[in-house]
Amino acid sequence: MIIKKYVVNDMKEALVRAKYELGKDAIIISQKTVRPGKWYNIFRKRMLEVTIALEDKIHEKNLKDKEDFNSILMERKKRETFQPEAKKAENEKIERIFGGNPKVKKRWEDYFHLNHLETDEITLPLIRDFIEKNYMDNAYTKEQNFGKINVLVGPTGVGKTTTIAKIASKALLEDDKKVGLITIDTYRIAAVEQLKKYAKILGIKCVTVSEPKEIRRKLATLKDCDFILVDTIGASPKDEDRIEDIKAYLNELPEDRHTYLAISMSSDVDTNNRIMKKYKELSYNAVILTKFDEVENYNNFWNMMENNVLPVQYFCHGQTVPEDIMESSLDNVLDFLWKELKYD
Repeated sequence: MIIKKYVVNDMKEALVRAKYELGKDAIIISQKTVRPGKWYNIFRKRMLEVTIALEDKIHEKNLKDKEDFNSILMERKKRETFQPEAKKAENEKIERIFGGNPKVKKRWEDYFHLNHLETDEITLPLIRDFIEKNYMDNAYTKEQNFGKINVLVGPTGVGKTTTIAKIASKALLEDDKKVGLITIDTYRIAAVEQLKKYAKILGIKCVTVSEPKEIRRKLATLKDCDFILVDTIGASPKDEDRIEDIKAYLNELPEDRHTYLAISMSSDVDTNNRIMKKYKELSYNAVILTKFDEVENYNNFWNMMENNVLPVQYFCHGQTVPEDIMESSLDNVLDFLWKELKYD
């Protein structure tokens, strides 16, 4: 007897996964509601844990049937002939998810053929398996830890100040850190006032620095803090002078600082590539992707996966502090991709 457990959103998803892995003769043994994740994730949504079983002899027959690759291809072609509209809709979903990236689409097609899949339907288990088989060794998926002093850099308008407020909230409320804020964005008075407002709400210190030589003195006022976030001036990759200004401020910070580049998912791929290339002058350690909720497709995501860039620390997906930020885990990425398919 083969027994498998699936933690899924609903029974339909469990049946799809079981049919793909065990075949149509699998039977449901039990089901219960669970909250996956660490013990403190009390606000995490409830999931369904389904236990499914299959007799060994039936499983062996299913494996043998799957080996008949030619018959599978013929069946797929037959369905395409009689269900052109369904096939068209599925292709549109593939285009939306993969963002027109030819390399990723080719990987997806190869994945289908290599695994002898009998369906054209995109499901959450398939996307998970595809990413695990093709991208899990990618630098994108490697964990990147914050240090004591953490600097956020990036162009104007990507949401750095709001992102810092979200990270500060998580550090304070979830990790019990003593948080301090520094802002050097004196070009935009509104940004300074916004950050001070967040600091007041959270009950943490926030200091303003107007020139590089002030940083060390202001940093000393936060000596009791074990987690410090620095908000910087927004700069276009074409603005050499502004980037040099930022560099002058960063040079006054300790060398063990961690620097994160914030870029918008709603920008086009070429723009973000130029930003990442130029901002290498500031020696950033990882990327934070903002405005995930505004994208029409996930081309930026796949572009980074395909080109093996530095790790992504967070995705930001709205303006609400602190809720609209998520760690760049496979589960969180899949959640967004699946919603795109399910509710399109």
